[in-house]
Order: sequence, then C-alpha cells, then structure tokens
Amino acid sequence: MTSHRAAVAAVAGWVQAMVVQAGLTLTLAQIWRGLGAIALLGAGFGALQAGAVGAVAGTAVFVAGALVALRANRHRRHRVLEAQLPGFLEAIARGLRTGLQLGPAVVEAASSMPPPLHDEVAPLAADLRRGLRSADVFDRWARRRSDSGAGLAAVAMAFAATAGGARARAIDGVAATLRDRAALELEVRSLTSQARVSAMMIAALPAGFMLLSAGAGDHATSFLFTTRLGLVILAGGLGLDAIGALWMRRIVNSRD
Repeated sequence: MTSHRAAVAAVAGWVQAMVVQAGLTLTLAQIWRGLGAIALLGAGFGALQAGAVGAVAGTAVFVAGALVALRANRHRRHRVLEAQLPGFLEAIARGLRTGLQLGPAVVEAASSMPPPLHDEVAPLAADLRRGLRSADVFDRWARRRSDSGAGLAAVAMAFAATAGGARARAIDGVAATLRDRAALELEVRSLTSQARVSAMMIAALPAGFMLLSAGAGDHATSFLFTTRLGLVILAGGLGLDAIGALWMRRIVNSRD
C-alpha cells in the first residue's frame, strides 16, 4: 500500500511539474479532473469503435496524447518568464532614477510584475524586505538560475548591488541584451515552425489512419482491437509512433 501511494504521488508530482512548466495555473485536483474527462472521452470514442477493448485503448491513447501535449509545451513558462525579464529590469532602472536605493527599487518593481515572473521575483522582494543584503540575495538568485536569462539578470543585479556608478544605465543595458535575445529566439522559432508542424503531421498520420480504418469496421480493425496479437501490434505501433514523434521533436528543437 505504501509503495502504491508513493507511485501515485510520484506520478502526480511529475504531471504537476509538466503543467507548471507549460505555464498553466492549475491545482492538482483540477489536473486530475481534466485527465479524467479526457479519459472518459477516449473511452467513449473507443467503445463506439471496438467495444470494451476499444474503450481501454481509447483511454490510453487520449490520456497519452494529453501528456505528450503537456510535454511538448514544457518550455512555455520559461519563454514567458524570459520575455518578462527586460520589463522587470527596466522598472528597477526607473526606480533608481527616481532616487530609490536598489533594494526598494527591486521591491517596487517586483510588486508590479505579472505571473510567472512575479512568482520568480517575489521571494527576492521578501528577502529584501527582511533586511537581507542585496548582494547576497542576488548572488543566490544567480547561482539558482545560472542557465537562463534570469541568471544573466541576477548576475547584473548582484554586480549593481556591490558597484557604484551609473547603475540604472547598466541595468538598462542588460535589459536591452535580454530583449534582443528574446527577439532572436522568437525569430528562430518562427523559422523552425514549419519543421515542427511537419513532424507533428508525420507522427499523427499513423494514428489518424488507424482511427479512419476503425470507423470503416473492416476485418483488419477487428483483428487489431479484439485479438491478443492485434493488441500487441497496436501497442507496439503506438509506442514506436510516440518514440518517433519525440525523436523528431528533439531534432527540430535541438537548440534547447
């Protein structure tokens, strides 16, 4: 029983992590209700095509499709956060120009940020309100997010906390750099969008052809859904199709 609960908790954590990475604000209960509705839809469609066996297969295919869609959008939250960072830095620079110190300028800028960046910078503002040194706060942020634009912003803020001079101008320069990076990434995604759509179409064709054949109700479909050998072939085909889809997506998104 304990191992079963641990497995369920691990799966729930994995799904919830994908939902967060996709930029969705859903509770765990909402996630399970959504997956349940998808499973019922798949079961109903499968039952219409091939009875009880089709219901099981439809449930598996629809739920797997939903999870694959979440997985495919796992970078959405990261991209939104990266796009919001320049505005955060520019708000800090404006606060510095009005005469605020770095800590209060960060607190004021953080309070006006929308999600998901607000969730990222709210702990920084809380630490600064407690009186922690700005350099220490930004240094911890830089170590935690060293592999992203947030890491570059954190390094710049840590430097600004220990150096004098034209802080606002330096922070504006980092914001401009991040904005240029975001624009370049958007252009790259636009140029590779055709390849991603082609990969999705190639991966969907086998499943689509199978569904059309199931609707025709021929002997091959009956064999596929009602015999053990057919179910083995079906599972193997869907598994290979999923592997191929992930492989093609990996190729077109190799820059990630």
